[in-house]
This record gives sequence, C-alpha cells and structure tokens, in this order.
Amino acid sequence: MSRDVNLEAVERRTDRLLDDYGDVPVEDRTEERPNEKFEELVGYAKNGYTGSAYAWVVRRPEDTVPLTETMPDEALDDRPRVLMILHRGADAWGLPGGGREDGETSEEAAIREVEEETNVRCELGEPFLLRHQMIVSGENEDDRLHLLFVFFDADYRDGTIAIQSGELNGAAWFAEPPEKMFQANEQRADEWF
Repeated sequence: MSRDVNLEAVERRTDRLLDDYGDVPVEDRTEERPNEKFEELVGYAKNGYTGSAYAWVVRRPEDTVPLTETMPDEALDDRPRVLMILHRGADAWGLPGGGREDGETSEEAAIREVEEETNVRCELGEPFLLRHQMIVSGENEDDRLHLLFVFFDADYRDGTIAIQSGELNGAAWFAEPPEKMFQANEQRADEWF
C-alpha cells in the first residue's frame, strides 16, 4: 500500500502562494532516503511539519550605522549585502529560515526564523522559488513524503547579528558570494551579485 504523506497540504500551500504572488518558479525534486531516515521524517510530518521558509535578506548601505571616529574612511563600503548563515555541521552557507510551526504561513515562519536565528528583523517581499521536495523510501518507492520549501526576497529592517548558538556556527553579511553555498542560494546569487 502506498503513502503520499503531506501531498494535500503541500498542494494547498503551493496554490495559495501562487494565487497570492503570481508567477513564482516551482522546482520539483525527488530524493531517496534510507527507510529509517524516511520514517523519521514521516514522524515529523505527523507532528505537522510540511516544510520550511527562508529569506534572502538584503541590507543596503543606508541601513548601516555610521563608522566610528576611529575607523578610516576607506573602511566605508557602499555595496548592498545579503545575510547568510552557517548551520552547525554544515560546510556551505545558507539562508536564515526554518520550519513552519502550527498554523503559521510561510511568510510568518520566515520572519520568525530569521529573527530567532540571527537577531535580524526583516520585511518580506515576494518568493523567488518554491521547491516541492518529494522524498521516497529506500525500501518502497511507493511511499512518498512531500515537503514545500519557500524562498523569499526580504529587506533588512533592524538588528545586529547575534546567532542562535545551538543551531548556527555563524552568520554574516556578504557583498560577494561566499565560496560554498547551498544550491537554492547559488541560483539567487547568480541573479543578485
């Protein structure tokens, strides 16, 4: 007997985002996981997990505080910057964000997660990518878990980076792309930097 865990919820969320924002690219991906890991993810889904939301937060030069008197003028950098994070155990930079909690929209989750992880407050724009991820069991490809990952453009509002040390190794503002980024970030970076 096959299972399509979260399919209806992911379709409903995708339809709502497309209705609200119009033409947003939707990427479909399929990934196979060992049965033990697959069942662990299904357990998260049974507790309400349907995916995550992330924000490409841009801080413009006018949003930065003035240089202190002891800083030389050449330290002034007038390029916009993007906020990226380094998760514990990761070797590539990603965007701040995380899982939706009970009753949250993707927009609410992205805003909350950015602030929780980095102490930075942002204002969301439109999504630049919806990723429908289908995960199949290594033992039974008829068992499928569906997740939706939403990536938003966002503007910096206020706050100074202070990382959630239980989850992150670091966070930084980048004027140029870091050497290693997650794939969704690389796509956006190619358009932005």
